[in-house]
Amino acid sequence: NQGGTCYLNSLLQTLLFTPEFREALFSLGPEELGSLDDGSKPDAKVRIIPLQLQRLFAQLLLLDQQAASTTDLTESFGWNSHEEMRQHDVQELNRILFSALETSLVGTSGHDLINRLYHGTVVNQIVCKECKNISERQEDFLDLTVAVKGVSGLEEALWNMYVEEEYFENENLYRCGTCDRLVEASKSAKLRKLPPFLTISLLRFNFDFEKCERYKETSCYTFPIQINLRPFCEQTEMDDSEYMYELFSVIIHKGGCYGGHYHVYIRDVDELGNWQLQEEEVRLIEEKALRDTENAKEIENPLEVLKGILSEEESKQIPVDQLGQKLLEKKGVSWNKKYRKQYGALRKLV
Repeated sequence: NQGGTCYLNSLLQTLLFTPEFREALFSLGPEELGSLDDGSKPDAKVRIIPLQLQRLFAQLLLLDQQAASTTDLTESFGWNSHEEMRQHDVQELNRILFSALETSLVGTSGHDLINRLYHGTVVNQIVCKECKNISERQEDFLDLTVAVKGVSGLEEALWNMYVEEEYFENENLYRCGTCDRLVEASKSAKLRKLPPFLTISLLRFNFDFEKCERYKETSCYTFPIQINLRPFCEQTEMDDSEYMYELFSVIIHKGGCYGGHYHVYIRDVDELGNWQLQEEEVRLIEEKALRDTENAKEIENPLEVLKGILSEEESKQIPVDQLGQKLLEKKGVSWNKKYRKQYGALRKLV
């Protein structure tokens, strides 16, 4: 933490533990991104931001250390002072980081990385009650901002946004371009395109116009582990699986609107982390570990596996940072998934 960058750490941990994002980032090699060693050369085409993000992720995954510095990454954004780092919240940072990555990856195979994983569209429609003309406007989003005030939870907020209609009537009429006069009309919005990863931002910070000050909504707000978005979509003919989303990460803010602390809960789908369990669970885990040792001979020795991979190389040598990729290609499983829990980081073992 560089002093008030907990929001940055929370977002970076979420991206690191998102397999599709992490693997797409690591698939970009020096032939596309350049090298950080060439950054000072005037004619070198070095894409600093994705390279620094790669380096940070590699440090977190491969090095046997408790933390990794984010200074080089924030400097690649152009943030060179504590003030520049303190003036953002996690939603704003998400947009800044995604925009910076998109710009940096133009002309590479990862040019559509952000759009492919996070881009969705909303369609807004106004229907004239007289001539039935439909006025339509499509909006792109990388995250959906939903209301907190006056609603009990996420599903109610989405219902208000994408199911309920707003009506223009009585003193509040709509000017129809086709009728060329004020008419009654209805306004609605629907989700037109859903992204593989849906990011939802809660609008907890509001402004009290009577007191002329900002405040934070602290009421209870519920959200499900799974949610079906079919009722909120324009097209509803696809399979149920296309509309079902599972909760993957929750970034939490503790404090008020002028300060506080961010932390994050993430589903570790690839079992990359080393977790400390409650004391009452430790005994059960230890007993299971003892039982597992009886079958240890059935588990492949990772050193023998790595020796076999090296023996197939003509030079009998492989750079350490490419060894994990070779293992994945040869065995169809990553080091982190099969061996990390028992043997630790690959770089540490080697």
